[in-house]
Amino acid sequence: MTALRVTLRILLITLHLLLGLVLTPLALSRHTGGLWRTHPRITSWWHNRLADILGLTVTVAGHRPAPPALLASNHVSWLDVIVLGGLTHTDFLSKDEVRRWPLVGWLAARSGTLFIRRGNGETSTVSAQIAARLRADGLLTLFPEGTTTDGRQVGPFYSRLFAAALDTGTDVVPVALRYHVDGGFDATAPYTDDQSLYENLRGLILRERSAVHVVFGEPISLSNHTRREVAELARNAIVEALGRPIRPPLPAAEPVLA
Repeated sequence: MTALRVTLRILLITLHLLLGLVLTPLALSRHTGGLWRTHPRITSWWHNRLADILGLTVTVAGHRPAPPALLASNHVSWLDVIVLGGLTHTDFLSKDEVRRWPLVGWLAARSGTLFIRRGNGETSTVSAQIAARLRADGLLTLFPEGTTTDGRQVGPFYSRLFAAALDTGTDVVPVALRYHVDGGFDATAPYTDDQSLYENLRGLILRERSAVHVVFGEPISLSNHTRREVAELARNAIVEALGRPIRPPLPAAEPVLA
């Protein structure tokens, strides 16, 4: 039965990626600043369908953010984008390496992802692009740790990119992601530096189900705060949310925001 499930998943993932290549140029719409990109509803549907194929159960606590907002999330896996992209119509800030991933990088770029190269002096340019998205009533998600963790701790937040929220007067919404197995730690989902994407995906395909619990925190008011203080407030809210026990939550069947 496992071999059949694995074969079917590989086939469905391949077909789903190819479908994305077909839909992307056919479902273009004009958005922020005249930007042409895949329609957000199509992007959210694509993310949700991929989560279904992988057997990923998503549960949610808190209210999904209304735009404009800057989402600050802990970073555990490439699945984070699939999960949050399915729950909201958010853009993402991603490391530049993702742009070069076969198929996935192309799809990400066409769906409105911004890319940043580490240590390349691009922070001010990218911050201006983030600000433009926020001024146009957009949602944008940052992973301020700058790298993935195993999900049991939250690394320090880089505060520079929070400047866009302060510049535009946009609330910051902390988002906590916890991948779990019956409420306990999930050792398979985290995508860390000692793994290849193939190794991580293989582990997810082989097992029957995966689960992630998403907590949308209360928006952080920026009044009288520096970007460092905002980054610390967001991090503290995520740490606190990850420390709570997972209660039986409602499935994430709520429709995404218009």
